[in-house]
Amino acid sequence: MLKIKMYPAKNGDAFLINANDTHILIDAGYASTFKTYIAQDLALLSQMGRQLDLVVATHIDADHIGGIIEFVSSNGMPGSRNIIEIKEIWHNSLRSLSLLAASPDSTRNRSLLSSIQRQGFPKDSSQGANPISAKQGSSLARLLREYGYLWNAGDGSDCITTDLPCRNLPNDIHIRVIGPTVPRLEALRAWWIKELRRLGYKGNPAVEDLTDDAYEIWCASAPPSIAPAAVPIGTNHAHRLSDVYVADTSLTNGSSIALILCVDGIRALFLGDAWAEDVTTELEHMAEQGSSLQFDVIKVSHHGSLRSTSVKLLSLIDAPTYLISSDGTHHGHPDFEVLAEIVDRPADFERRLYFSHKSPASERLQTHISRSGARFSVHTAALDWISIKEKNK
Repeated sequence: MLKIKMYPAKNGDAFLINANDTHILIDAGYASTFKTYIAQDLALLSQMGRQLDLVVATHIDADHIGGIIEFVSSNGMPGSRNIIEIKEIWHNSLRSLSLLAASPDSTRNRSLLSSIQRQGFPKDSSQGANPISAKQGSSLARLLREYGYLWNAGDGSDCITTDLPCRNLPNDIHIRVIGPTVPRLEALRAWWIKELRRLGYKGNPAVEDLTDDAYEIWCASAPPSIAPAAVPIGTNHAHRLSDVYVADTSLTNGSSIALILCVDGIRALFLGDAWAEDVTTELEHMAEQGSSLQFDVIKVSHHGSLRSTSVKLLSLIDAPTYLISSDGTHHGHPDFEVLAEIVDRPADFERRLYFSHKSPASERLQTHISRSGARFSVHTAALDWISIKEKNK
């Protein structure tokens, strides 16, 4: 049995999974997302004697990690959790990768890191958002250590990457990590150190709470890479994904945890904000080993951005259920070209596309006719449990 709740996380991601009564939280949107929607659901689970078997912070972006920071900072200490017990948390941070030996510290270096820390994580500025927690100046890495969580199967010194063996959770749940690779995490770390150099930092930063905070806050505040505008094809000609796709270059997105969850023959593909090229490479390796690339549910990468879903990726994978999390207010996600490419492919089954919010692209899709004649339907399903069944059942 697999049920998924997709929260209205504005332009972010937040998913609660019930797989044979094993409970997993993947991202938690902003702090306001957690406080408004998720906290009450977790409290109810706790009252029923349940725990969260796994929490996954896919990557360091405020619209994914902010709610988890709020969660951890308000959940209390081991043995007396205020909301719910958490068995393990996955989170790749600076502490999860080895650093070169640090140079002697200096007042100037610490002052620079402190100024980044004071900036805090980017705030949820949407109308009606709840106040930002006082812990928004603390990294998730610092909080996981402070509040005594099992972090990446230990103390957080190891990272969650494609090198991780398949993980088994209670009730016959299996998880395979298909992203990121270690080089993607190292690229993000190298970019951060280069940014510190640009700001005047000398030496290699030592691993400590202040450095953890500065690393995550700076990475979460990194400006998104901007794709070139699509070249007009003709006045009355709609763009196809192949016409406008430009690969993502955001290093934070490239560090995103992507995974396959399996339960009772049901296979769910959660892509976070991962790069299409990295996912494609890993899936092709799986196919060479005899794995099927047909899933029962696919969470579309990066809120349906045309920079994160390529035609090649969609030529490899398919599912009767798709999840798209975005309200359309940031960067125009989801992009209609991605949605059209999903439903335009031939299929002998109906594709159901579930959106966390209505958006211009999702409303446009309702009047779209598949180029292949394939059947599809559009649903807005924030806060509803979505039951996932095997494709052939």
